[in-house]
Amino acid sequence: MAIEWLLLLLPIAALSGWLSARSHYKQQQDSQKNAFNPEYFKGLNFLLNEQPDKAIDVFIKLLEVNSETVETHLALANLFRRRGETDRAIRIHQNLIARPTLTQPQRDQALVELGLDYMNAGVLDRAESLFLELLAKPSPPIQAYQQLLHIYQQEKNWLQAIEMAKNIQNIDPDNIGHIIAQFYCELATQHINNTNKAFTFLKQANKYDQNCVRAMLLEADLHIAANNYRKAQKCLLHIEQQNHHYIAEALPKLLMCYQQLTTLPAFEKWLNSLLNQHPNLTSARLMLTKVTQLQHGSQAAQDYLHKQLHSHPSVEGLHTLISLGEPSNPVLVPLIRDITSTMIRHGDRYTCQHCGFSGKTMHWHCPSCKRWGTIKPTEIHLSALETLLESP
Repeated sequence: MAIEWLLLLLPIAALSGWLSARSHYKQQQDSQKNAFNPEYFKGLNFLLNEQPDKAIDVFIKLLEVNSETVETHLALANLFRRRGETDRAIRIHQNLIARPTLTQPQRDQALVELGLDYMNAGVLDRAESLFLELLAKPSPPIQAYQQLLHIYQQEKNWLQAIEMAKNIQNIDPDNIGHIIAQFYCELATQHINNTNKAFTFLKQANKYDQNCVRAMLLEADLHIAANNYRKAQKCLLHIEQQNHHYIAEALPKLLMCYQQLTTLPAFEKWLNSLLNQHPNLTSARLMLTKVTQLQHGSQAAQDYLHKQLHSHPSVEGLHTLISLGEPSNPVLVPLIRDITSTMIRHGDRYTCQHCGFSGKTMHWHCPSCKRWGTIKPTEIHLSALETLLESP
């Protein structure tokens, strides 16, 4: 009987022991979970005492760097950089790079971000060295080429900028050729007194962007400087096929070429054809008015422009019409001329098609959005009169 009770109690004792051990282990785990790291209270104390820099340093150290927390570190550092707190971003990225547990892609990303920190701080030489370090790797990230391109643009180091842009083109061939063409135009401008070099750079510009208006204008300038007006004329006329919005930049040079070649009637015919295709080109209409005046006199030019302004009104056209006429009214006509002169002077002739930046001079590289070839000539139409009149 005693043996039977013993056999019955053994399983109950085993179960009781297991339950007791499980309860003890659970209490230990709960105790560990509830035990805060003393550094946490230290960071909290800094925060309460309005010492956020020291608090952030403590919390960053508490956040152990491993494969699961790298993205958190990167996100935190990027937040600091966007807020202008570049020194904090640099500390986080340097802390990441120093950890041996990072994978190679994670380390490369941290290096890219650290380079961006230095660029944001204006320390371009340190940023450049980091990105060049990344280029030495077997599969360098495209961001390294892109950021080096930005650095060389800022430094106006056009040859190295071209090298970086070509590397980017090999990886991502879209939307980079026109930028390379602009770099070659910059080099041609630097060597404008060395005709052979300038032509070589412009040939490269046309190779990477057949619609590079700037290259055509520069090539025309070189031909005009050599008194080769026929070749210059050919370059300038080609701009209509490239982008008719830039015709306004070519018209004064075209007038010179046609005058030197004594072929103004041909220029008049071409301008009429141009306006038939692009009737809103005020610059072409005003140039045709000038050519009419040169060939047929001021009255013929007035009659032509007066008729045109009924269907295509513009401030420049009105100003030109007043300038062509005799000031028969000693008060009214000079007053109107002064008003139109003020409006033309205050109006911006060039506008960026990407960001809306506007100015009075041509920029091939937009000072606002930093894009190439997005600024185009504009005309002051009557719809803008009220805004211009309010200008100081």
